[in-house]
Amino acid sequence: MNDAGRILTRAAGFCSVLAPLPLLAGDIMLITGGLGFGWTIALWVTFVLFVPAIFGATYLAVSRGSRLALVGGASAYFGAMAGASMQVLFRVWAVLTEAGSPQAVETLRGSMKLVATTQMIGLFFPTGLIILAISLYRARVLGGAVAIALAAGAVLFPLGRVAGLLVGFIGGDLLLITAFGVIGLRLLAEGAGAGAQSAHVRA
Repeated sequence: MNDAGRILTRAAGFCSVLAPLPLLAGDIMLITGGLGFGWTIALWVTFVLFVPAIFGATYLAVSRGSRLALVGGASAYFGAMAGASMQVLFRVWAVLTEAGSPQAVETLRGSMKLVATTQMIGLFFPTGLIILAISLYRARVLGGAVAIALAAGAVLFPLGRVAGLLVGFIGGDLLLITAFGVIGLRLLAEGAGAGAQSAHVRA
């Protein structure tokens, strides 16, 4: 791995560790205060950070021979992009609610065009994470417990946001923090190891 690859791997590692943290903070804001402007910002930051984290997780599995990880990574990436874009819609909801226009909010919520092109395609994110969990386990990047934590966190993700279950919010977030924390440490170690090897070769 060259220096550019080492830097990108470590950047993906840092993003992997950080990505689920604003998700938890935002969900606590949602539970305690309802859908507000701050929650949409926290979720947007989360999905932006998840993009390099997903690339990093996919790299770990693919570099060890997993082709299935390409499917999982592509799905999770597409879902993360959808998740980031739908925060604009939720931000509009929050502003309209603050302005005292509940009828406009209900109109937006009832629009199948908006729901189909934002919220529905967001399901690619948890689906992709489940596939990545399987890939990372089969590639021996993650142990069984961490892979299960990643898959379970992915399952709980829509249960909180679609079904409104508290365990889907907090429980799912904590599982994703655990799983992506481990993935992030793997990426940081790989980047550091490659960097040491590169320095040794140059010496």
